[in-house]
Amino acid sequence: MTTQPVLPQYSSTPANWNPNPTTFPLFSFLPAELRLKIWRLSFLPRTVVLHSRRTHYADDNYRDQPTWQSHSFNPAALSVSVEARQAALKHYNVTLPLYAPSVRRHPLDAEVNSERPGDLLPSRSLYLNLEHDTVSLLGDLHFTRLTKLLDWLRKTDAPPSPRNPTGKTRGLKRLSMSMAPWAYPVGAATLKAFARTIFADLDGFVLFLYAERMPPAEWEGGKCVLQQASVDTDYYRRFLLSRGKQFVDGDGWMKVGKKPMKVAEIQFVNEW
Repeated sequence: MTTQPVLPQYSSTPANWNPNPTTFPLFSFLPAELRLKIWRLSFLPRTVVLHSRRTHYADDNYRDQPTWQSHSFNPAALSVSVEARQAALKHYNVTLPLYAPSVRRHPLDAEVNSERPGDLLPSRSLYLNLEHDTVSLLGDLHFTRLTKLLDWLRKTDAPPSPRNPTGKTRGLKRLSMSMAPWAYPVGAATLKAFARTIFADLDGFVLFLYAERMPPAEWEGGKCVLQQASVDTDYYRRFLLSRGKQFVDGDGWMKVGKKPMKVAEIQFVNEW
């Protein structure tokens, strides 16, 4: 009886093969047209948060640009390569200057802060696509500051571009705000007045239930997520049974801009 030799087993799968790769070293070898298409597909809609501590009452009267701060990250493509940055700048065509937080310090405080409250931060701007990105405003309703922000975004978005060849003014299309400044007896009536004027061109408007003026202290910066408020939470049920009833129109929420508004929870995530 002869014994058949045992042949070694070979696999077509490399030993270091990863079914979920996180890198693609051959990306630079792709045709330029394909690389640009991939970059453009990576520009997903974002939710960015703007906040502003209360500063001197005259600050908003003597500035042409809105004085806002933000911990939201800019798209990573802006820092990857020259090619990626050029593609990103065509998409995120509005650059919002950011300002230093207004932190009051005692004159004898040993810690030196080189950025005074309200100073422009030359190295920090927020890049936006006003058609796809949602701008979320924290804190109280400040009519002058809000109006100046929307006017400035509208004017900045006016120059001709591939999606706007005529140079017609466009402006912000998606806005979300804290429920706090509207949750008073005539809050819905005030919002309806805004809906007919400065909010008339919005494609989407969201009220979120986070009431603080500043982001959570543990949020180091990153991205934000708006999720539809759950009816199972006590806070949302209390809102529906109290101040929230005034925002109901028929079987749903009142119309703000071109569509009915939404009510959501906002989450602050420490990641890209």
